[in-house]
Parts: sequence; C-alpha cells; structure tokens
Amino acid sequence: MGKLKYWGFLLGLLVWGMSVATTTVRADALDEVPAKALNLDGLFEVGQFDKNSASKIAVTKSNGEQAHVFELNHDNNQVGAIWSTPVNRFNMNVDNKITMWVNLAASEGLALVLQNDPRKTAAISRFGTKNIIGENLGVYGTDTYHRKTAPATIAKTAIQKSWALEIDTKVNNGGFLGLYQRGNSFDEKMHKNHLASIYPAAPETYTQRGGLTTAYHFEQNHQAAQERLKVNSGQWYPVKLTWSAKNKTMSYSFDGGPVKIFQIDTQVFGKSFRNLTWGVTSTATANNARALVAFETLPHPIEVESDLNVRNLTQALPVYEGSWVRGGDELEYEYVLSYLGGDNDWQRVEANLALPAHVVFSEANIRYEDGHEEVVGLPENGKKAVERIQHSLSQALSANNRHAYITLKGEAERVTQDTKVADDISYFVGHEKQSDTPTPHFTITTGKSVGLTVEPIKPVKKGEGATVKGQIRLNDESDFDNEGMRVEVKLNGERLEDYLLDPDEAAGYVELDFDPEELNEGENELVLRARSKDNAVSDPVTVTVLVLNGELRIKSYSENSTFETVKLSGATQISRPQDMQLVIVDETGSNNKWRLDVAATEFKTAQGAKLAGGLYYHDGEQMKPVTENNAQVVVEKRTNVGEDYHVTKDWSTQQGLMIQTSPEAIPGQYQSTIKWTLNSVPGK
Repeated sequence: MGKLKYWGFLLGLLVWGMSVATTTVRADALDEVPAKALNLDGLFEVGQFDKNSASKIAVTKSNGEQAHVFELNHDNNQVGAIWSTPVNRFNMNVDNKITMWVNLAASEGLALVLQNDPRKTAAISRFGTKNIIGENLGVYGTDTYHRKTAPATIAKTAIQKSWALEIDTKVNNGGFLGLYQRGNSFDEKMHKNHLASIYPAAPETYTQRGGLTTAYHFEQNHQAAQERLKVNSGQWYPVKLTWSAKNKTMSYSFDGGPVKIFQIDTQVFGKSFRNLTWGVTSTATANNARALVAFETLPHPIEVESDLNVRNLTQALPVYEGSWVRGGDELEYEYVLSYLGGDNDWQRVEANLALPAHVVFSEANIRYEDGHEEVVGLPENGKKAVERIQHSLSQALSANNRHAYITLKGEAERVTQDTKVADDISYFVGHEKQSDTPTPHFTITTGKSVGLTVEPIKPVKKGEGATVKGQIRLNDESDFDNEGMRVEVKLNGERLEDYLLDPDEAAGYVELDFDPEELNEGENELVLRARSKDNAVSDPVTVTVLVLNGELRIKSYSENSTFETVKLSGATQISRPQDMQLVIVDETGSNNKWRLDVAATEFKTAQGAKLAGGLYYHDGEQMKPVTENNAQVVVEKRTNVGEDYHVTKDWSTQQGLMIQTSPEAIPGQYQSTIKWTLNSVPGK
C-alpha cells in the first residue's frame, strides 16, 4: 500500500514590524586570537554584580595551545567586568607590565582599572534604576543630573579608590545639536576615539557645565590623552602598559602609537596599594555591540602574598571595613596565602593571627592546595583575653603547592549596645619572604529588627509610570533617622539599585518611582525588603504592579506543522497534528473573554490534486468541518493578565484539529494554509 503524508502550513494572523541596527563584526574574531594570548584559568573572574554580561571563552590558537578571551559585552544596554583573583593582584611596589589585546565593535569602549574598592570583585559603576549609561564604561561616575550638582556626588557613583585607562570608541559630546541627553557629555573636549587616564572617584575628574543655554551636564577632565585612534570593527589591537615603582609613572600606548605617561598618586588607593585588584570594564548601548579582551603579559607580583576574606555566614554577606553584624552572627575569617613565583619555596612560615575583640572563635584549621589539612590550636574556652595566636605552617608553599587557606570561625558576642571592633594586622613570616594582611573594623549591633509595609498599588495605564509608597518601622518602636536605611528592590526577578531613604523625609518614609520603560505590560512582581545600616532586615514584601491597556495577541505559533502520516487501507482514517503549537496572551487587563477561530484552504498537492477528505475541528462532542469559508470556534475563554494560554496543549484523540480521509484518497503530499483569527469578546 502507498503512504499518504500531509503537511500543514501555519500563517500567523498578526504581522509584526521592527527595525534592526547593525554593525560589521568579523565572524572570525575568535579564530584570529593573538598568537601570544594566555591561558587565564584561575587568574580572572567575572565581576560579582547583578547583570554582568562578561564571560570567559576558551579558544584554540593556531599552534594548538589553549588560550582564553573575555567577552565583556555582546548586545545593547550591557555592562561587563572581569577582575583579578588573589593570585593575580597588581603590586605597585615593584615594576610591572601588562600587555592586552582588544577587539571592539559597536561598544562604548573599555577601561583597564586598578582599584582598591571595598567591593573588590563586586565593584562597578552605580547606575541607579535607569538603563546603562554608556559613557562611564562601567568605572566612572554616572551622570544622570540635569540640575546643578556637586562633582563629589557623581564621583561617589564611580569605582572607588581607583585609576583607569580608557579606550573610548564613542565620543559623548552632547549628542544631536548639543541637547545633552542624559549621560552623553564626558567627551566634549575630545576629538573622536581616544585613549586617556584619570581617577574615576575623584571629584576633580568632573566639571559641570550648562545652566543658561543648555542643560546641566558633566565633562570629564581627561589626562595624558591620545586622540583620533583607529579602532576598526573586528580587528585585534595591542595595548601596552609599563609601571615604574620608583617614578610612580604608568606609561602606555595603543597599537604601537605614541607613548603617554601618567604619574599616579598611589595614595588614591588608600593605605595599602601592594595587592590591588585590577581588571577591565566595558559598556555597550548599541545593538550588536561586542568587546573582547585577551592578555599577553600579566603583572609579576612579589613572590608571595596574603589576602583576607571575612564573611558573615548567618546573613550570607561579606564583612568590609565599616560593616555591621548582629550579636550572635557566625563569622568566618579566611586567609589566603599564595606562592606566586620565584627560585625558592616559601618555607617555615609563621602565622601570627589577630583575634578581633568581641568575637569568640571556636574552630581554626589550614587547608593546603595539595590536600593536606591541619588544625590550628585555639585558647581554651575560645578567644577570651587572648588577642593573637601563632602557628607554624607544616607545609612549604611552592610551585607545586601554591596556596594555603587558614580558616577561623567564631561568633560575634551578644552585646547590650552597639560595639565597635577595631581593625588589626595579621603577619605571615617565612624564611624567604613575609607578608601582612589587615583585618577590617566593624560594629556589632544589638540585633534590632525592622518591619516594612506597602500601600496598595492601583493599576496604571500603558505608558505611565508607577509610584510605590511604604513605611519602615523598628519592631521595638524606638526612634531612628533615615541615615543608612535602604530598601532592596527586585522587579520581575531582577535586582535593581537599592533605594536610599531621603534624610529630609519623615523617618521610614518610602516612595519609589518606576519609569514606564521599566514596567512590562500586565503583571509586574515587585519584591521589597528594608535593611538598616546595621544590616537588620525586614521580611520581603511582594506586591504586584499591573499595567493595563496592553494587547490581546498571538504570542507564538508554529509556522510549519506536520500531520501524522497515513497508510492507505481503503477505509476512512484520521490524522492529527504532530508538532502544532499556538500560545495566546491577554495583556489588556480588561477581564473580557476572547475567542479564537480557525479556517483553512483546501488540502492540495503541489500539482493541484485535491485531497479526498478534509480538515475538521473536534470539540470533544462532534467533528466540525473547517474550510476557507466555514471557520470554527476553537476556544472561547477568559484568562488572567499576562497568562500564557497554550491552545494545543490539551488536545487529544477526541479534541483538536484533525484530517479525515475517505477511502478514495490517493498517495501524495498535501498542503493547506491555516488561518487563526483572535478577537476580544466585550461584555462577557
């Protein structure tokens, strides 16, 4: 017997239009990675902040060796950053070199950054609740001010305690007719693409202009600049930096061009500038943006180094200088000792560890990279009056055993009033080298808790913003001011910038504004949680912001669908669709029913032969013929705002579209055009 196969062809009822901005990006950028690009395993990590677009890509070079490229961004409205790990810090006490290769297409450019920001690998420019402001490259301050503003205000939104070398591929000079739309004025004095360096967190970096004939805007005071760079899309360009510890100068060049020299005031990094975190940041605001970076030469730190990470295990938060912890919180101090290179091993290392006051330690141990572990002795009954402990490391650190992790766990004392814990220094003295690491100062609080209430939110129309009002109170009803009080905001699953309470408003008063472009049509889930300066947190409060007057639409559909193949047997047979999908969404908020109808042309072969049979819709009780002039109702119902309704999900042998063939059918492939019609049913 012959085989009969049917092909269904679905045409969407709705026609969508869009425009796409394009740029030329060489498809083989990763195939042409520079020959000396390094394997970067363990040397960098992507920045630990929300919405970081950076990722590491493993590539194979022409000689068969593996290297890594970091893709900082790849689409519009993105910010990306990579930061050095503890084994790849920048030591400014010794001469150092960096050679990196950059490949830029449609991005805003990038910046190489040396920083001692307390956020470390979480450091990035602060953008607030707005979209990415491309001109700051992820390191500089964010200019969103159209009123007279002090330069120190914008400087606070930059990466703190930092120096940056920018490769800027977009000149932000006021925009069309010099209208100075938000965040487009830093480069007014620059000529085309440029290379320059500056201190991102210094108020002197920014000068505000305007106020008479133009809007207020900030210019950036570039230094040691090279202008009119030739940065062609898809090409790799070398950037070389040389640091002189004696002269405190950074020399740099782009693509073999002129060497520029900038004298760095190392005090900008704070008290310690020996082990700086360094990396690359980038922003993109245009479609098809892409910023790639590879490294050929990395800094050569001193042979050994030590670092300290302190975490509040109870609250799952890092403890930095000035942090607050609650009495009873479990704290973890993890010292990381690293062997970075040299002719000898780091031997006979004596650890002299500070035991901060008001923390009772109960556990201490050392874990080496080679798997060896040992216990560090603590005084009886915890710390008590002992301020320091000493321990001799049983293992040497070397090229084959590079790291030792010294971990101390303890509990913050339960105090009756806020109590400050002073900083201190821990020392690690070996036969060949010594290193030291400061411990952070912080405050132990009595453990007050806060409560947050939010007023009911009325639905808003499409194109309108929404305002959310609430009130924070201390659960013990004691008085407080707004300093340091904030609200953590998550909208539709994405974490936004914290809302800081206004010092001039009544204590605990919350008023958040959301722009129309931040809200989706239909339901928006908003999760708020209040946090005080001493890290007392409220329970999360979830509210819904409903945006009305959206659309009733076919969200997705199968453009081509296939019905089951039928083997002719001389009898009437039924064939059902195998891969047909159709999703309806009602985002109008009208609470009306909607109806979906189906019609179809006659099934024919490519030669025009008609099928002996036809298309039917089975509603669960009877089969109804579907033709071009005889549409059938497939579904009529009411759905929740924004709810996806899968039309074909529950179709079975007794429901849905199906083809019925008569015994006279002849073999062949048949096609039909199926038309879906979606209508609102008002008043029902």
